[in-house]
Amino acid sequence: MATMTSETMTDERNTDMNTNGRQRKTRGWTIAALTLAATLPACDSLLDVADPDIIEPDQLRTLQGASALYNGAIGEFALAKDGAAGGPGSALGLVQAMGWFSDEFKFGGTPPLTRAMDLREMDPQNASWDQMYQNLHVARVAAEDAAALLQEVSGNPGGDPRIGELYAVSAAVHILMGEAYCGAVPFGRTEPEIEYGTPLSTDQIMDRAMERLNMADQFSGGSARIANFASVLRGRALVNQGNHAAAAAAVATVPTDFLYETVHSTNSSREENFMYVDNWELDRYSVSENEGGNGLDFATAGDPRVPTEYVGVSRFDSETPMYRYLKLTSRAAPVETASGNEARMIEAEAQLNNGDMAGWLATINAARGTVGLDPVADPGDQDARVDLMFRERAFWLFNTGHRLGDLRRLVRQYGRAANTVYPWGPYHKDNLQRGTDLSLVIPGNEANNPNYSLTDCRDGEA
Repeated sequence: MATMTSETMTDERNTDMNTNGRQRKTRGWTIAALTLAATLPACDSLLDVADPDIIEPDQLRTLQGASALYNGAIGEFALAKDGAAGGPGSALGLVQAMGWFSDEFKFGGTPPLTRAMDLREMDPQNASWDQMYQNLHVARVAAEDAAALLQEVSGNPGGDPRIGELYAVSAAVHILMGEAYCGAVPFGRTEPEIEYGTPLSTDQIMDRAMERLNMADQFSGGSARIANFASVLRGRALVNQGNHAAAAAAVATVPTDFLYETVHSTNSSREENFMYVDNWELDRYSVSENEGGNGLDFATAGDPRVPTEYVGVSRFDSETPMYRYLKLTSRAAPVETASGNEARMIEAEAQLNNGDMAGWLATINAARGTVGLDPVADPGDQDARVDLMFRERAFWLFNTGHRLGDLRRLVRQYGRAANTVYPWGPYHKDNLQRGTDLSLVIPGNEANNPNYSLTDCRDGEA
């Protein structure tokens, strides 16, 4: 089937004003329903005929309606994070965008508007990124609205883990956006009335995430899966704030085999895993190899955590070496969001920062042993230990939307120079030089928000 690129995808959804992601008009309490074929009865006026296309708000205030919104919100999260090959809202997902922007993925296509992501030279007026940004805001508001409705209509809200899951999903969107975008992200909404968000710093975004994680804890419904999901997200948010001891405490009870994934299917192009399509079918991205001099050897390390296969040069641009990522096996492949392995890496980094070198190395090697990797030795000095710590994180958390946040933390928390951390210098094709952006830019449409200015986006800072 034909698959649209990010340059040719169009927004098929009705949207309100451009504010904080232009919240979809069909979200909130009014959604579009499938049109049923029917014969109109004889009547004096067409105005007497009820519109079959709209579900009224009161019709959603049932457990069945809330369950539908729950399913929709989980789908919106998968779309925003992992992308979609077609259908309403189809666009590049944030995980792939962050992979291009960091050293995980290399661009094997040709359209310059998409190539800008891999070059780290983004223009806020590049409309290619507007839909992705919008989808993230749609996902967080959809999750919070569905959680609120489930609380309202459920006979036992404290026992319904879906409520906790939805608050955790909203927290996950906040964390991803805080790690990806320049430290000036506004969070607003358009329903029931317009609320213009004000630009928030990375720390402030993490605080918002933890407020939602507190709600997730309150409404976990006794589900260990949701409690562990919220715990890993809390640890991640605290790591972003440099609070490593609290982060380790947050994940201490998470089992190593815990896994929370976004799921995909082939029921529709909107539900398919777009990263599989781009990597296996379109050759638009390849697993990177020492990208820009500073990048890791993801493609050729022979590490079971990042299994790859070299298949020649890209069929798209006829020059980029193509390494397929073998954990994406089909259009229905799931994508990891949070895991027990992440919890162990959070604990290891806390040990490293606390000077517990023996504990740090033991934690790393215990995790490596679960996938048959040989233990590593203490490299002997602190800078080399930090390098090893972030390499282990990079391989455990590959293709999950963590790497860009880690590169930013190396600069912000560990004092590394950006040109020693990010891919730098000559680009791998087209005789170009890489840009110096250290974070994703917020699309220009956000300037319709009176509280936001394009100059608020500090994309040259980590």
